[in-house]
Amino acid sequence: MTGRPSPDTLPARPRFNWRDFFRRAGWLGSVGIVGVPVVTVVAVLAPWITPFDPQLRVAGAYFPPSAEHWFGTDEIGRDLFSRVILGIQYTWLPGLAVIGFSLTFGSLVGLIAGLIGGKVDLVIERIVDLFLVLPGTLIALAVVASLGPGLVNTMIALAIVWWMWYARISRDEIRRLKARPHVEAARIAGVRGPRLLLRYLLPGVVPALLIGASLDVANVIMTMSLMSFLGLGLPAPAPELGAMTSRTLDSLTVHWWLPILPAAIIFLLCLLANLAGDGIRAALRGA
Repeated sequence: MTGRPSPDTLPARPRFNWRDFFRRAGWLGSVGIVGVPVVTVVAVLAPWITPFDPQLRVAGAYFPPSAEHWFGTDEIGRDLFSRVILGIQYTWLPGLAVIGFSLTFGSLVGLIAGLIGGKVDLVIERIVDLFLVLPGTLIALAVVASLGPGLVNTMIALAIVWWMWYARISRDEIRRLKARPHVEAARIAGVRGPRLLLRYLLPGVVPALLIGASLDVANVIMTMSLMSFLGLGLPAPAPELGAMTSRTLDSLTVHWWLPILPAAIIFLLCLLANLAGDGIRAALRGA
């Protein structure tokens, strides 16, 4: 009679191949995947790499873009390029923080629902459904309006409405994986508890969560920029990209660089995040 399989005889996971990962991501996806950490480093180091002090007058007002001031100067004479670099920090890093918190909290809620099941799963599912049917952007705007404008309040508002997407993903993936043959084989082999979760369930959940999170970065950045544009972010003279665009919109036909260039940076950040998300999705689904 054949004994039950030993956990040590179960197939090992293959090693991760970066070259193959980037090949499946494609060249556009690779540009995004490499560009995201580069932008993150720029955002972290922004106060130290700006060519001029973003808060001080360095030239005459309304100087157009030139070799000395790449993005020109604003209505006070501050270097717009320096302010945009610092604005990336106020937009990019909070967006990543919102994604990170929502991913962690939502994934944990979804794992609990998927693993325990029963009434716990039913209650969590109904809470998630309630959040999903409500317009997330309007809820976030209402939360910020009630808490008051500010960067931290904007992040709190977005985290409140963003976590349920990851809860739904992790719950559905756990329920799907629990019925897979390799998980059933692990259970027959005597694998239980944390080892079953860490070795056989989480490796199947993480790719789906990573794809969802990478595709959400652009959405969070755009939503945060929208709130900043509406005056719900940091007060002036903080160089938030959305607020900079909003405050100078009336000078579009005269001093076009003031609203256009910060808006163009928002567009490029979202484009880069979308390219990275598409590349990660293509690479992981092709694995």
